[in-house]
Amino acid sequence: MAGHGESIVMRQLMIGCIAASAVGFGSTDFTYTGTYTWIQDTVQNWRLKFLTSGVFTPKKGVVIDLFLLGGGGGGRNSNSGTGYSGGGGAGGRTATVSSVTLIADQPYTITVGAGGVSNTAGGWTSFLPNDYSIPGGSNGSDYRYGGNGGSGGGGGNSGYGPQGNGGSNGSAGTGSDFGAGTGQGTNTYEFADVSSTLYAGGGGSGAGQYGGSTYNGGVGGAGGGANGGVRQGGAGASAAANTGGGGGGGGGKSGVTAASGSGGSGILVIRNKRT
Repeated sequence: MAGHGESIVMRQLMIGCIAASAVGFGSTDFTYTGTYTWIQDTVQNWRLKFLTSGVFTPKKGVVIDLFLLGGGGGGRNSNSGTGYSGGGGAGGRTATVSSVTLIADQPYTITVGAGGVSNTAGGWTSFLPNDYSIPGGSNGSDYRYGGNGGSGGGGGNSGYGPQGNGGSNGSAGTGSDFGAGTGQGTNTYEFADVSSTLYAGGGGSGAGQYGGSTYNGGVGGAGGGANGGVRQGGAGASAAANTGGGGGGGGGKSGVTAASGSGGSGILVIRNKRT
């Protein structure tokens, strides 16, 4: 007959087995050739954030939810001939896919969309061979206009008007003289969960050459959007990596082409399937 001490040990072992069974898939149950972050939210729940492109190979089968964020668009340079300020780049677009079954020892190619450099759209983020993909944010169709994407970039101005701010959480940017970019119109939080990380803020436009309402550029949208350049040729700021934020537009000044900022790279996140 087992003693009291042995009963305690058995109960502890049973609890440990139950916890391990609940997790099901752990931080050692895969390989990845790129850079990633493993997050253990609870005993049962985990997330895996892929920060760079690579090949993911699970060692056991697992059912996941998938979140994709494209790269943010670069801002637009200001126009030297007119002194008009540049528009902000858009945040990358987002998508959530539920209940994806992964097969043990099957390699999955992950591409994390690059942030667009100045005047360039952000790259696509994808998960293959399942063929899930999402585009990056646009840099706008003209130097004065904000880009379209997850959240819209701020619109530039001709010199006196207020600068445009980047949108956030799927909204459009703002603009005065020229059009702001549009957003996707839906939530840009990770897995559409408002208690989690917000991504895809639009970049702010540069300030007009005569200052407009202030001397500063437009403010980047919450979720990683970068600020626009100050008046008289200030460069737009660049968005941080893995935010999908849009780059800031260049500040206006006649005779000067003010540089704009780059967009932030995207991200791909998986987690255990949740209800």
